[in-house]
Amino acid sequence: MKRSRWISLFLILSLCSPSFGWGARGHRIATKIAEARLTPSAARAVRELLLDGDTLVDVCSWADHEGRDVVPGSANWHYVNVPIDAAHFDAKYCGRGGNCVVAKIYTYRKILADKQAPIVERRRALLFLMHFIEDIHQPLHVGDNNDRGGNNTQIQFLGKGNNMHRVWDSGVIEVERTTDRVWVERIGKLLTPANLDAWSKDKTPESWADESLQAAKLAYLYPKGATKPIATGATLGKDYVQYAEPIIELQLAKAGVRLADELNTIFP
Repeated sequence: MKRSRWISLFLILSLCSPSFGWGARGHRIATKIAEARLTPSAARAVRELLLDGDTLVDVCSWADHEGRDVVPGSANWHYVNVPIDAAHFDAKYCGRGGNCVVAKIYTYRKILADKQAPIVERRRALLFLMHFIEDIHQPLHVGDNNDRGGNNTQIQFLGKGNNMHRVWDSGVIEVERTTDRVWVERIGKLLTPANLDAWSKDKTPESWADESLQAAKLAYLYPKGATKPIATGATLGKDYVQYAEPIIELQLAKAGVRLADELNTIFP
């Protein structure tokens, strides 16, 4: 019922108005970290924007599904392809019109903060902003080896055919088949005062993209010390899972903390 409500509401809005990020579990984990860090004021503002009974966790993957139908072309907003041999993100990688995740974070941050904007516009902005902040922290939504962020690099992962992008979206996260709560508790150990202070000071999507680019270099240049990126035909096993998990945990932690910071700033 909730899903149909969101579809109906945003199809009406779209008629009146001129490969996914983290998998569902990754988005839920990052969102749960963020929800726990919202100030009372921000939490209240979020409840007022969402439909009755919904939470941020309920709608954290809206942009991956209904959002793509409601806003044609928005599938391209979830990522930016920066070559893994580049030193850092550059606006040129967004292309004309700024149709990339970095630019869209700015777009929806501004709409959400505009108290004069229609509530339906601000509600949509909330859903896109939260999702894009999480997506930009997925390494292969930034780093690209001329393979569409890993989508074209076909590999064997734990004995089954897969691709690099999907491995980082959900493959590693789903290996243990444990609960979201276990992941959140494990990631909670990273939320030290020093880390929180450092991550909260870093407020620009460009710098978040730079961090993800560095993480993408690690994702491709395996094992440690490798000089050539993982290519189609590679076989990755449990040792790669153990290598990737800490990187993913760190990126999910940053995503959750920074999402909360954004909402706490917008809704003081």
